[in-house]
Amino acid sequence: MTTNEYLARLKSCLECIDASEREAAVQFYTEYFEDAGEENAEKVMAELGSPEKLARDIIKQSVGSAPTSPAAETAACGEAFTGIHAETINAKLILLRGNEYRVDLDFPEGLKKPTVSIRDGVLRIEEKPVPKHFTSIFDGSFWSGAFGGRNAWRQSVIAITVPDVQFEDFWLETVNGTIDITKSASGDAAALPTLRLSSLKCEAVNGTISVEGISADKIHLENVNGSTNATDCTATAGCHCETVNGSVKLTGSIRGRVHLESVNGSVAFNTTEKLEQFNCEFDTMSGSVYINGEKQSRKHTTVISNAAESKLKAETMNGSIRANFAM
Repeated sequence: MTTNEYLARLKSCLECIDASEREAAVQFYTEYFEDAGEENAEKVMAELGSPEKLARDIIKQSVGSAPTSPAAETAACGEAFTGIHAETINAKLILLRGNEYRVDLDFPEGLKKPTVSIRDGVLRIEEKPVPKHFTSIFDGSFWSGAFGGRNAWRQSVIAITVPDVQFEDFWLETVNGTIDITKSASGDAAALPTLRLSSLKCEAVNGTISVEGISADKIHLENVNGSTNATDCTATAGCHCETVNGSVKLTGSIRGRVHLESVNGSVAFNTTEKLEQFNCEFDTMSGSVYINGEKQSRKHTTVISNAAESKLKAETMNGSIRANFAM
């Protein structure tokens, strides 16, 4: 049996589960075969068992209850912190606004959880990358180790709940995961208090960054292979939003040095400030520039010079730029 035939049979056997879970599982094992190399394909199949057997294991995990446990007793029991430094791999980071200090981890059974601690007033969530030594894949330790075994295809979730107080610096970083700071712990979208902090820094690879209702001195959002969206935010000393493959969108009351950049994607800026409050530079190679809905005549670069303290630079290689200011 070839690798493609194995994966096709696996996908066919998973028709009974949710489409998103099915695609996630097939994608996981596709990458697993690729990482092991074609020369190890037969060994991988022997370790996994038949597609039907593997599918039964996946279905059993899918319909069962997902294990959820508090990340750390100190954090889950309400110990306060003033900042966050989180570094994760293959996990979705969610920051919720509520009325307590809390951390919840929802990881597939058997998958090694990150360490969670509070040091010097900073909540620290740290996950060390696990090297892919395929010599250990076939000795049986792979499935019970840090990759989480047959359940590793399910995305891990780290949910951090914070109360409505003033915070210092938040730094969230993930690889192969999204960062979501748009929700209330109660689930009430209409009751989303402003998250107040000194600075926010988010970095993601292969995932989206979405933030809403942030009030900070500085905001820095940097992404590779994913969109970057900041909605209804306030930044008094500058904002940097960047991605390589994806769109960039920033809305709110933004002052200081503002830099919006994409390589393959559109850039949008909507602010409550007036155009006269910015010195502006817009640069696109394949696309148009629109200011307050009006298409600019210059082909690649548009410069607007004002006697202003704030500076806006928006650039993309492939995509349009739209900037809307208060009238």
